[in-house]
Amino acid sequence: MELIDTPNPNAKKIETDLSSTDIEKDLKKIEGVKSVFFGPNFITITKEENTEWELINQDIINIFDKL
Repeated sequence: MELIDTPNPNAKKIETDLSSTDIEKDLKKIEGVKSVFFGPNFITITKEENTEWELINQDIINIFDKL
């Protein structure tokens, strides 16, 4: 699982075929995550502007490692 940069520096993409509201709930529990968007074969996670990716990357990865 890899967090992929997007043109928006506050958003990263994960390529996956998962579509679960449980994942969305878990991601939104992470302090600094602003929104979660499910698209075809990807999820986009947007962080709060004042949050650094380095502070939340591992928390995001941990959610997917549990699947």
